[in-house]
Amino acid sequence: MNKDDILLALRSSRSGFVSGADLAASTGVSRTAVWKHIKKLEREGYLIEAIPSKGYRLTSSPDVMIVSDLKRGLKARTIGREIVHLTETASTNTLAMDLAHKGAADGTVVIAETQTGGKGRLGRAWTSPRGNLYLSVILRPAVPVHKAPLITLMGAVAVAAAIRENLGIPAGIKWPNDILIDGKKIAGLLTEMSAEPDRIRHIVLGIGVNVNMDVRELPPEVRKTATTLAAVTGTRVDRTALARTLLAGLEKWYQRFLKNEADVLDAWKELNVTLGNRVAVSGAGTMLEGLARGIDAEGRLIIRLDDGTLRPVTAGDVTIVKGKT
Repeated sequence: MNKDDILLALRSSRSGFVSGADLAASTGVSRTAVWKHIKKLEREGYLIEAIPSKGYRLTSSPDVMIVSDLKRGLKARTIGREIVHLTETASTNTLAMDLAHKGAADGTVVIAETQTGGKGRLGRAWTSPRGNLYLSVILRPAVPVHKAPLITLMGAVAVAAAIRENLGIPAGIKWPNDILIDGKKIAGLLTEMSAEPDRIRHIVLGIGVNVNMDVRELPPEVRKTATTLAAVTGTRVDRTALARTLLAGLEKWYQRFLKNEADVLDAWKELNVTLGNRVAVSGAGTMLEGLARGIDAEGRLIIRLDDGTLRPVTAGDVTIVKGKT
């Protein structure tokens, strides 16, 4: 038993109040232990009213996710069976990679309220204030190493689908790992891997979603190209509900990927905002511009250059070129 069990009991009460005796009986601890957990919850920002003749009542909660809420109704075969939640960490990806090296199970999820050293692609920093969603998933897929990039596409499908399902917003995917709403970035993915030439030891799929942060907290250089779910909807978003939907979606799409990766490619094509557009791709000191024609079986972007040459692109920054076809 921990404070999360006490919190769940308070939230589940139909009458509002729960007596200390009932909390003790339902959680299997002493009333003194209940009181200590109540005080710990209060220190974390929960407002709990205590009336001697009635018991305890939760009157206000901080915007903090708890593991028991995340797991409620989650039918996890792999992803989400184990969830590690932290108030703060340097990077959920860094911690997940460390846990994976130590043998953490396939599907272990690391979630943090904030990151002090969040990572984006190509070594960039990822702004990580409170109010957003930062999670990393440890995966141990029995697939060839060259299929690893498809994990990023699988994750992108799950994120875009979760936003659509949870909020009814038509989120789309820009190759390789950005989630956009009305042309502005709302989320990004970062995949890191440990592998041998003939097998994958583990992959960590990192996901960051701008949920409830103030748009003024975005770095000045990205304010014109990024946004938040709260800004799009005009109201605060239930992060726990979104995270639960995302975890269920990751489970669904991961299992489909393991059975038939073509399903993921088809879903990605349905949700993408890249194909059919003229794009500029930069990376490794080079720049390509042409028509985004498709993706191949390994998730590479196929670009038709102006001379008609088809060029597969493994990685890079993609910009959709407006006004050109």
